[in-house]
Amino acid sequence: MDTSGFLSDETHPHQPEQVISEEELKELGEVFDKIKTHFPPAKVKKIIQTDDDIGKVSQATPVIAGRSLEFFLALLVKKSYDVAKEMECKRISGEVMKQTILQDEKFDFLREHICGEQPTERGDEEEEEEEEED
Repeated sequence: MDTSGFLSDETHPHQPEQVISEEELKELGEVFDKIKTHFPPAKVKKIIQTDDDIGKVSQATPVIAGRSLEFFLALLVKKSYDVAKEMECKRISGEVMKQTILQDEKFDFLREHICGEQPTERGDEEEEEEEEED
């Protein structure tokens, strides 16, 4: 079996695109390292199991889900902090978070629930630009 492809830097067709740049990842890692509180796996497991369709949950699942949530929140807070600085606000308010969600495509999935807007499709913007050019 040829394993040379496993160690290469080539993008594998089954790998998701990297959403965060290396610089952002390093900066976010510093923010993430400052987090002293964690989501308790037992609570995360209870939340996961509130869905009737989910049966047994492996022991690692709540830990991974909790850490993922911490990482997501660290990213949202960091981006909100940057937006607050741009808006010359001293606090991260609901309006600042709303602007963060609207400005950053990583948070598109929140637009419908938080901002009352439909998430933008990646092709929609291109189609609108083409229509404007015509």
